[in-house]
Amino acid sequence: MNKSNCSVKMQSKTMKQPKISIIVPVYNVEKYLDRCMQSLLGQTLKEIEIILVNDGSLDNCPALCDGYESFNNNLHWPNIKVIHKKNEGLGFARNSGLEVATGEYVAFLDSDDFVNVNMYERLYVKAKEKNMDIVYCNCNIYRDDKHIYPRKDVIKEVTFSGRKAVDEFLLDMVAPLPEYHHDVRYMMSVWHAVYRHSIFMKYGIRFVSEREFVSEDIIFNIDFLPRVERVCYLPDCLHYYVVNTNSLSHAYDDAKYQRMVSLSWAVKERLAKIYSEEKYRLHYLRYVFCFLRNTIKRMVLMKETNKKITETLDEEVYQELLSSYPYQRMDLKHGIVFFLLKHRCILLLRILLKYNK
Repeated sequence: MNKSNCSVKMQSKTMKQPKISIIVPVYNVEKYLDRCMQSLLGQTLKEIEIILVNDGSLDNCPALCDGYESFNNNLHWPNIKVIHKKNEGLGFARNSGLEVATGEYVAFLDSDDFVNVNMYERLYVKAKEKNMDIVYCNCNIYRDDKHIYPRKDVIKEVTFSGRKAVDEFLLDMVAPLPEYHHDVRYMMSVWHAVYRHSIFMKYGIRFVSEREFVSEDIIFNIDFLPRVERVCYLPDCLHYYVVNTNSLSHAYDDAKYQRMVSLSWAVKERLAKIYSEEKYRLHYLRYVFCFLRNTIKRMVLMKETNKKITETLDEEVYQELLSSYPYQRMDLKHGIVFFLLKHRCILLLRILLKYNK
């Protein structure tokens, strides 16, 4: 952590090691921060460390963070640390939190999300009970109090033990094989899990910048999971992922698109360093398919020209996918979309993707 770019406020407490350090990057979220913090301050697992990383917020978040830090004026849990730093993005904010984390396990929570009051107790107890390096849970997609949608990546508790099982889990997290009926089998986000802290320390694992690759979480998982031996996934929906209904994140943006292309190449490069091409290829190509389909859908909704869409389909990053992926093994819905992409049926793609959710 570059100390010239940040300051850390910590009260001195005579305490044993926290069971979990929860790192919360904060940037211009004064509207949501208290909901997030109340869900942490009410945790049934009391021996936690909350690390608020103010990433150069321009609103009232710096003062709010310092206000929460005042909870440290006694010897009771939770222990709260506040870091103020210049704005560098989510990944680097998490890295700043890792530099001061002292917990046995580490968790990450986005400051506009929130969690069940027993989430971290459930994850920690399972981690200790089964000696897990990582424990995940399912999440809820939250639009408002009347629109909460449980997401069930797993419907019963699953354990992945040993290198072969964890490797298969990681590859399915990148993207499932053609036969799988959903695009996502296991969410690659880091905010619904706890991670053994000693693995960060032993291997020096840190987050890349999302300003370079758009999504830092998939790169993190490819770096982290090959270092672990035991992973558990719980069916409980304990995390609330808040969807901003006014967000522009689903609109087509050329600069963001180019970072997504860079991410695709980076994913392939990292996988190739770990696995044989035969082992990772179909998982990677399914990942590229999801990226391509979502890109074309955004272009359709933004009413991009047929020429622009065709030029996108002709880009190098998609050629292996379109020329050799066994789309016949996909279910009908995905197979039809792939066929239309492969044969550049732009008009039919416009009709299908405009109304296909």
